[in-house]
Amino acid sequence: MGAFRTEWDTEANPRYDVWTTTNGGEILPGVLTPFAATLYNAMDHRSLTALMKTYPTGKRVHLFKPPIGNFFGITAGRLTLNVGFSVAAMSCLDRDIAAAMAGQFFQGSDDALRYLVDAPDAEHEAARAVADAQREAAEGESRAIQEALYEERMTDQAQQDRALPLKKAWKRLHDLMPEVLDLLNRHYVVSTAAGEMQVRLAGVIAAGGGDPGAIVGLCSGLGNVESSKPALRLYELAAVARKYASVRKVVEAGDPNAVLAALADPPDKGWQAFADEWDEFIFRYGFRVQGEADPTVPDWSEDPTFVVSQVRSMMALTPADSPAAHIKKAAASRVKLEKAVRASLQPAVRPAYDAALAEAQRFTAMRELTKAVWVLSTRRLRPPLLAVADGLVAGGHLKRPDDMLYCTYQEVAEMVKGHPVSEATAIARRKRQRAQAAEYTLPDAWIGTIAPTKRAKVVETTALTGMGVSAGEATGRARIILNTEAAFSRDIEPGDVLVAPFTDTPWTPLFIPAAAVVVETGGMLSHAATVAREFGIPCVVLVHDATRIIREGDLVRVDGATGTVTIVERA
Repeated sequence: MGAFRTEWDTEANPRYDVWTTTNGGEILPGVLTPFAATLYNAMDHRSLTALMKTYPTGKRVHLFKPPIGNFFGITAGRLTLNVGFSVAAMSCLDRDIAAAMAGQFFQGSDDALRYLVDAPDAEHEAARAVADAQREAAEGESRAIQEALYEERMTDQAQQDRALPLKKAWKRLHDLMPEVLDLLNRHYVVSTAAGEMQVRLAGVIAAGGGDPGAIVGLCSGLGNVESSKPALRLYELAAVARKYASVRKVVEAGDPNAVLAALADPPDKGWQAFADEWDEFIFRYGFRVQGEADPTVPDWSEDPTFVVSQVRSMMALTPADSPAAHIKKAAASRVKLEKAVRASLQPAVRPAYDAALAEAQRFTAMRELTKAVWVLSTRRLRPPLLAVADGLVAGGHLKRPDDMLYCTYQEVAEMVKGHPVSEATAIARRKRQRAQAAEYTLPDAWIGTIAPTKRAKVVETTALTGMGVSAGEATGRARIILNTEAAFSRDIEPGDVLVAPFTDTPWTPLFIPAAAVVVETGGMLSHAATVAREFGIPCVVLVHDATRIIREGDLVRVDGATGTVTIVERA
C-alpha cells in the first residue's frame, strides 16, 4: 500500500522539490476541499506565469501546469509551500538576498539553495529595476483598488452575481479572476520586499557591531497596520454595546441569535445606535473569516457569530487592556529599541541603519495591506460560485449545492458545459478521504515526496519548544481554541494563554485579552506573528501538538524570545 494521498493532491514538481508546511496553514488552514485545492492549483500557475514574465530573469524559472504545484502544493489534502520554487523566484532579483531570506524565513531552505538562479549581471539588474518599480507602486495601487472594492460593496453587485444563471455565473467568476491574480502577485512582490528589507536591516546592524536579531522588535509595534484594524474597531463597537443597558444585557447573555434578531429590528435607541456601528463594522471587515482566502467559505458578513462573541469579550476589557493600549505600549517598546540599537552601532553605519530601518518597517506594514486587499477581492468570487453550485443542482448534475466542494475545478468546468462528470460515489469517496486526511500529519519540511504519518498518541511532557516570533514572557491559564467558531463558547479572559492549531488576521480579536499566544503552525513572517508583534503579545509558533499536549486550564508559561512553552501546573 502506498503513502496516503487525496485525489486532489498536486503531482510532484519535477524540478523544485523542497517543501514546507509552515506559513501555508494560515492561508488555507486544515484539509482543503477538492474544489478549493484545485482552484488554487489553477490560480498558482496562472498568477506566477504572469508575474515571472515581468522579470528578464523570470524565464530561468520553470513553471508547470496543473496538476503539478509550483509555489502552492497540496499534500495529503493540505496546502504546502514550495521552498525550492520560492528560492529560485527570489533569486531572480538577488541571489545573496534570496539565500539569506530563505534561511531566515523558510524551513528546509538549505536544501533549496541549489535552485538559486544564475544569470548575467545585466539581466539581474534589469529584473531588479522592474521589482523596484513594482514595489514603489504597490501601496498607492493597493489603496486605490481597496477604495474601489469598498465602493462596489455599497452597490448590489454581489446580489446580482448571486442570482446569475449557471453559465453567466461561471463567466462572471472568470471575469473577476484576473484582478484577484494581479493582487495576489502584488502581495508576493511586497512580501518578498518585506523579507528582503528585514534581511538588509539585519546586515547593516551586524556590520555596525550590533545584534541582528533585533530586527524582530524593530519591525513590531508599527501602529495602525491593516491587520490590527478589526480588533481596534471591535473594541469601539463593544464600547457602544457597553454604553446601553438593553444592548449590554443581551450581548452578555451569550445568545447570538438574540443579538442578531435585535440588530435586524432594533427595539430602542440604544439598539439602533449599536446597529449603526455594527453595519459599519460589517461593511469594512465583514469579508474577514478563518480561511478567508478560500471563496467557498462564508465570511463574517454571512455568519457574524464570531463577531458577536468578540464584542462580548471586548466588553470585559478595561481601557488599559484595549487594542489601542496594546499598540501604544508595543510602539513605545519599539521606539526605545530603535534608539538603543542605533546607539550601539558605529557612527559611520547609523545613516545606513536609519534608511534600512525605514524601508523594513514600511514594507512590513505594507504586507498586511496587500494581503487584506487581495482577500477583499477574493471574496467577490463567492456570490458567482454560489450561483454556479445552485445552477449545477438545477441542471441535475449535483444533489446539493455543497456537493460542488467535492468536485474538482476542472469537473465543474465540464459540468457547466453540460458534460456529466460528477458521480455520487466520487463525492462520497472524497468526503471520506477528507476525513481520513485529518488523521495524518506532515513534517515542517521535506525533500521530494513525503509519506504522511498517522497522528500518533502525544508524548506527555511539560516542556515544549517552537519558534519565538514575538518577544516577551507571560504566564496564564491555557484556553484551547481549535477554530474561530469555537470562540463563542469559550471566551478568552484577560491573562489567558491562547493555544491554537493555526491563526491568521481574523483571529486578531482573540489576541487582545490573551497574555500570550501558542500556535502549532506558522513562521517568522506569518501574519499571526506580525499581529502578535503589533500588539506586543508574546508568541511562539511551530509548537507541534500544542493543542493536544496542553490541556484546557493548564497554567502555562510562554517565552516568546526563546521559543519555549512550559506547563507549570496541570489543571
